Amino acid sequence: MNKKKIVFIIFLVLLLFAGIIALTQELDFLFDFEFPEDNINISQEWIKQPSRWFRSNIGGMALEEIHTRFIALRNEYALSIEFIQHDNLPEFLSSYYENNFLIEIRTLFKNRNPIRTQWLFRDIEKNTRVNAVFVQSAANNESQTGNRTGFVEIFDEKMILICEYRFYDDGGINKIDYEYNEELLISASVQKWDDGENYQILFTDYYRYNLSLSLRSIERIFYTDMLAGLNDPVLISFPRYVIQDNNSGLFVTERLNLYPEFFEVVSIVESSRIIYDTDSRGRVLVQTYFNESGIIEWVIRNTWQDNRIISTVKIEGDITQLAEYEYNAAGDRILERNYTNGVLERLVRAEGNTEIEELFMNNTVVLRAIWEDGVKVSEVRVRN
Repeated sequence: MNKKKIVFIIFLVLLLFAGIIALTQELDFLFDFEFPEDNINISQEWIKQPSRWFRSNIGGMALEEIHTRFIALRNEYALSIEFIQHDNLPEFLSSYYENNFLIEIRTLFKNRNPIRTQWLFRDIEKNTRVNAVFVQSAANNESQTGNRTGFVEIFDEKMILICEYRFYDDGGINKIDYEYNEELLISASVQKWDDGENYQILFTDYYRYNLSLSLRSIERIFYTDMLAGLNDPVLISFPRYVIQDNNSGLFVTERLNLYPEFFEVVSIVESSRIIYDTDSRGRVLVQTYFNESGIIEWVIRNTWQDNRIISTVKIEGDITQLAEYEYNAAGDRILERNYTNGVLERLVRAEGNTEIEELFMNNTVVLRAIWEDGVKVSEVRVRN
């Protein structure tokens, strides 16, 4: 196996952590786009032309060129591609531009309405150096400097991702700086836009490999106090685009819920660290949290069946919390049981968009709630 293939596999293993960020549905849709390599021959003649139109798909690929805008927009998804000068760039993208970059804009339409815009900055070799994608919404227009949903990826001249910005609809911004040793990723430093002027570093992940260059573990060191819950920025994803080229089926790509709701909020303090131990397929087996004094405070262990976590247990002092999961044939989670020190406390059954939650006391149901699309619609006490 040559060096490039080894590096590629390592990147894929790191992407197994791509699920440990809980984003909004809008971001989920955003990150599902196809990385823009459509085998389109970009010529000088094309660059001088106005917009070109294509039949597209939800991923934003140029499937078939259509000669007119009117006909292209008859399709459910349509794509326009054009090239612009630096002076026409939105202000919030100007800082990423360097001299001689070729600027390509791709706008994806659904049922005639623009839903996502992508800017590609290419160097003289036509390599993508900046990839910026933002979704279209009523509160998200190009003239604004904040409250924007999307991301910006920055690559070096070898097409290696060196920096990534993620923008959230609440105005938050996260920045990830990647460090390499001869194209082998050795660390990722995550920062958060803090006071309107500066970034505050949250944590840095250090990657440990075995002699065959397979990922063995990740050590995460924290630089500030925080609470790690389901929607906390501590659960940042890793480079998203590489996995789209994976056709081997050798790696687990399921989103990982490493902090189940049943565990509530996990407190993190400055100078503490978490070590993630993985198996040969990159599946997280154990998380061990060391406080600022280097003492183990809690351990989380995952049990896998194929590509699914079927149970996860957290041990903290004399308290053991266990979450068990069941899935249907399509791989959707349909049942969750929660135990504390071996006693059943909660059971959740999923039926389509409806979830039925039952709370137990002394192995008897005392409260039943029904949720639809994440919203509680009823709650009743159960008489026994």
